[in-house]
Amino acid sequence: MPKIPDEVVRRVLDRAKIEDVVGDFVTLRKAGVNMTGLCPFHADEHDGNFIVRPSSISEKNHGNTYRCFVCDKKGGPVQFLMEHERLSFPDAIRWLGKKYNEPVDDIPLNYTPPPPRPVPPPLPALVMQRLWVKELMEQDYNRNIFTYWYGKLPWNTAQRQRMKQTLWMYCVGCYKDGRVVFWYIDHDGVPRAAKLMRYEPDGHRHKEQKGERNSTGWLYNQEGYRDVCRPDEHTIIKPLFGAHLLKRYPKADVNVVESEKTALIMANYYGCPENHLWLACGGLKFLNLDAMQVLVDQGRRVWLWPDKDGVDDWQKVADKLGSEEVQVYTKFFDTCWTDDDGPKADCADIAIRMMRNPDFQPRKMEEKHEEVMVGNIVTHVVPDGEPFLDPIERDDPRVHQWREILRQRYNFNKDKT
Repeated sequence: MPKIPDEVVRRVLDRAKIEDVVGDFVTLRKAGVNMTGLCPFHADEHDGNFIVRPSSISEKNHGNTYRCFVCDKKGGPVQFLMEHERLSFPDAIRWLGKKYNEPVDDIPLNYTPPPPRPVPPPLPALVMQRLWVKELMEQDYNRNIFTYWYGKLPWNTAQRQRMKQTLWMYCVGCYKDGRVVFWYIDHDGVPRAAKLMRYEPDGHRHKEQKGERNSTGWLYNQEGYRDVCRPDEHTIIKPLFGAHLLKRYPKADVNVVESEKTALIMANYYGCPENHLWLACGGLKFLNLDAMQVLVDQGRRVWLWPDKDGVDDWQKVADKLGSEEVQVYTKFFDTCWTDDDGPKADCADIAIRMMRNPDFQPRKMEEKHEEVMVGNIVTHVVPDGEPFLDPIERDDPRVHQWREILRQRYNFNKDKT
């Protein structure tokens, strides 16, 4: 069998578009500058970890390629056909030639592209009863080790006064066996899931011993709820923890952390939900692109606060979203983290340590100054890259007024509040 000339191969590859080829086999949807779908190379795929970078993206940014971040299958149009349809390299070129009406050779193609596979109708999304939210929120908090520990943290007076309001605002509940209930309610106010977790008196998650069960779970799998929810017959949607607050505070910037516990601590530590909301994804690996896309579509400014050991992983997620409004924020660690916090600390660990040691002084970072012309005078302005205002600035109106004067005079960050 004669070899396909190199110039023919190049001509076919120049015309091949990864979104067209993959789209014949996988249902794709927009996710920022990229496209996502369910990975066709491994089972039990539900979260859209399969990313397609369209041909319109430059080769430098890995355009015209695909990758699954679970099974790590990756490549271009030819690699996809060879892997998915079990084609040889020449037959993959012939397949592409036939698709794009590009003559390849006179050898008949021994594989006929099938019609697009029928997409089964999606399962209905699980909707949980609002009444359950109310019932579990009204349980006795004293039976819940987590909320008891939360109340014993060294809050200052203002933080202690808003503590119960914070728990109520995030719909924190208590299950009948004493586990804390973290409700996952979407931005339309629809309860989608509820995570049950057991904590130790020191605030750390309970680690199951051999033979022990039911330390962590989901409400839709619990006795008395499973028959009503029927999770096997529904698609489980897990929005960001706290997403129901987005409509209540439409102008707030969003800080995303890993755990629900961290979101509750930071929300109570800083307050001011009308300006800065704290949401959680449930863990390092659960930063869902679809949930983040909701924030991007709303035009929110989003700050990602991963644990200290998760910065690189979350930077990849931010890159996939391709939005300048989504940034990984590390200054808190750069200025406040110490060796005693450990390599896996999160921002809540540091906040608690600073509450217990009010004399701690954050390290100062080198500030970059920006030159601004005011009339014939060059004025140096320090860019404001903070995702929130420091507590001292909120409490002292003179500081806030002076910042507003500077912003109005130099037209600097005038959208920040």
